[in-house]
Amino acid sequence: MTISHDTAAPTAPAEESLRDRKARLTRRAIHVATVNQVHAHGLDQATIAQIAAEAGVSTRTFFNYFASKEDAIVGIADRLLDDEQIGDFLVGPVDGAGLASEVARLLHTAFLLTFNDDEVASARRRIFAQHPELLGRQFEKNRQLESQVAEVVATRIRQHDIEFDTAESPEAIADMIVLVCSAPLRAAARRLAERDDSGADTGDDPELFDRSVQLFLDVMKGPTA
Repeated sequence: MTISHDTAAPTAPAEESLRDRKARLTRRAIHVATVNQVHAHGLDQATIAQIAAEAGVSTRTFFNYFASKEDAIVGIADRLLDDEQIGDFLVGPVDGAGLASEVARLLHTAFLLTFNDDEVASARRRIFAQHPELLGRQFEKNRQLESQVAEVVATRIRQHDIEFDTAESPEAIADMIVLVCSAPLRAAARRLAERDDSGADTGDDPELFDRSVQLFLDVMKGPTA
């Protein structure tokens, strides 16, 4: 089974630049080609040259995006946030709800590539089942990306002199904020996985994520009197 590189591709972030869009699509093409080749030929037999040829890139370009086949299967590059995304986040609102919403959306942007259409997701799960060691690599990549987001959140806390009722450092506070604000992303991902298991079409669903963010904010307010 060969998966199309452009079928049900993840929705692009709002106001995405041409450069960012090209990079995102190239990264996704390499990710999907890697899943295709490893699913068809096995992890050991699939070569970088075969993957690059299917993705329509050079082997040099492959290594510009991913350090290995294993990383390309996971689909998360070493760094996904660019200077423009970071700059936009740093000038955002300073109120609690605004910060929580913006952190959740920054995480969604950073993890956007991991939302796949149903065929990519199914093949990727089968590869993970055959090579459970990849789950550890995925966990580590997820943690690295969360750390990148936490660094940006800590910078925003310092720049805006945002105060919390704790003596913990901005870095510790930022780590906790990222963990808490990942809830909408996890909830949306779980709903998408349930759709896939039921045979329904899946892929990134911006409306579903928006509803998850709103539910998260509503729950954070606490119960009504």
